[in-house]
Amino acid sequence: MRIGIDATLVRPDRLTGIERYALSLTTALARQAPGELVLFTRPDAPEALRALPVEQHRSPFRQRVPTEQAWLPLAAARARVDLLHTLAFPTPPLWRGQALLTVHDATPWLHPDTCSAGMRYYYGPLFRQALGRAAGILTVSEASRDDLVRTLGVPRERVHVTHNGVDPRFFDARAPEGPRSPYLLAVGTLEPRKNVPVLLDALRLLRAEGRDLQLVIVGRQGWADALPCRELAAHVRLTGPVPDRELAELYAGATCFVLPSLYEGFGLPLAEAMAAGAPAVVSDIPALHELGGDAALYAPPDAPRAFADAIAQVLDRRDETAARVLRGRERARGCSWDACAEATLAVYRTLTAARPRCCAG
Repeated sequence: MRIGIDATLVRPDRLTGIERYALSLTTALARQAPGELVLFTRPDAPEALRALPVEQHRSPFRQRVPTEQAWLPLAAARARVDLLHTLAFPTPPLWRGQALLTVHDATPWLHPDTCSAGMRYYYGPLFRQALGRAAGILTVSEASRDDLVRTLGVPRERVHVTHNGVDPRFFDARAPEGPRSPYLLAVGTLEPRKNVPVLLDALRLLRAEGRDLQLVIVGRQGWADALPCRELAAHVRLTGPVPDRELAELYAGATCFVLPSLYEGFGLPLAEAMAAGAPAVVSDIPALHELGGDAALYAPPDAPRAFADAIAQVLDRRDETAARVLRGRERARGCSWDACAEATLAVYRTLTAARPRCCAG
């Protein structure tokens, strides 16, 4: 079995949720089946990918479109892979062999207004085409599978759930020593789907009640960024992307982790926050219920008052909060990249059994 892995989305200068998935899954797969993987990467792939003991091919292009639409299908054909797995983007139309793609969520179809024009008009049609041709589809939660089946009419038996994992370093996180102001923590790219305005409104309500809270937002600036108004600017810190060690410390030191997203396929920051022992208040949406269970508090994503009240409950009912934190750490321990890799390998073996090789053209 020769499995082509499209890891060209992993860049050396950033690690968003889908890039963390790609790097972490590929690393775990390389531990379990190094002789069966063929890795396709960018020319400036990070050292963490370059060091993996697997066959590797690097694109001569830094740009995404020529890499994924021209170079990737030809390189995969020359490498004679039995299956090409794209980890976040559609299988290129030129690829004529067996294909598996990971679709992290149904945002482009359920909430197109929160997507960039490129996602709506370029990747949207390519995804529909790829989903129709794929031998199989991976997604990261039962909630996401339900959405894909309901929204796109994909047969349920073709969609396999492989839950994301959590890096072990988050379980060992410790808050920095010394005095610090209490802060809420939000993690994610600044884009409409992350619903930052609701979080800012909740912070305004809490401060009006005399609660001296700050807000720390970790993540790169995406499109249509939602930035704090002048009234709150002194109480909001935008860190941009931070190294994992610093991120783990921020989780561990947070008064409350908050995720007010309009939609999520999994909610990896919630898993990381629970692993690090942060209390969590998150949107009342299916994927976050699936992940957080009884370890988080929930509020409607369009209700700043409900978010403020839930955060106040975290602050005021300390015994209940401590119990939820313990339950959260246990739930997070069920999120393992090795388990994700094992489940992914099982799908590879099912799809490649008794199937002929194909190629681009």
